[in-house]
Amino acid sequence: MIRKIFRNQRGFMLLNVIFLTLIVATCASVLMNAVPRYRNSQAVLKLTAIHLANEQFAMLESFAAEGDSLSGKTSFQGDNDDLKTNNFSAGEPMEFEVKTTVSGEEILRNVKVTVSWTVNGQKNSIEAERTIRVVKN
Repeated sequence: MIRKIFRNQRGFMLLNVIFLTLIVATCASVLMNAVPRYRNSQAVLKLTAIHLANEQFAMLESFAAEGDSLSGKTSFQGDNDDLKTNNFSAGEPMEFEVKTTVSGEEILRNVKVTVSWTVNGQKNSIEAERTIRVVKN
């Protein structure tokens, strides 16, 4: 009796298994990609802050190579759109603040860059320092 029922359904179970496997694999890959981003959001923000600090140093080094003394270069010298990201917390915009302090001699300038951001009322920041040589023409 059972053989008669399944005789006309050849391949039906195999197709069900293949489709179920594809659905489960797709869901698993989506979850595996989403979970680390959710858990490591602070790490992503910290990496973004490090990138902004390095971008600031690169801009200041290019000014120093042209003979600029770097005086008055306390604001972010890159593109202001880089200071905002929508990749955090369900698309809520996150803003970074970059402050630069320049001190030292006329030729060797000590540059300190502080990048800060606020998450859930908690202020976070990183600091980076570098010595930049100003080229005198």
